Amino acid sequence: MSYISVEFIGAFVRWVFKGFKTKFKDEVDGNFDAKWGKSYECENFIIGIITSLVLIIIAFNIYIL
Repeated sequence: MSYISVEFIGAFVRWVFKGFKTKFKDEVDGNFDAKWGKSYECENFIIGIITSLVLIIIAFNIYIL
């Protein structure tokens, strides 16, 4: 996965958790202020990495079981 796709996944997850109240394009473009990270894009990247790892672990467990 590239940096952009991981950041896109993070933006999507954040948009879903916000209850679709914002525009998805604003989430992807980082048009909001950062809450806990250095920048909004950095926060989306971290959320994307965590989400990707969780999905890989779930897929791995399904494959093994």
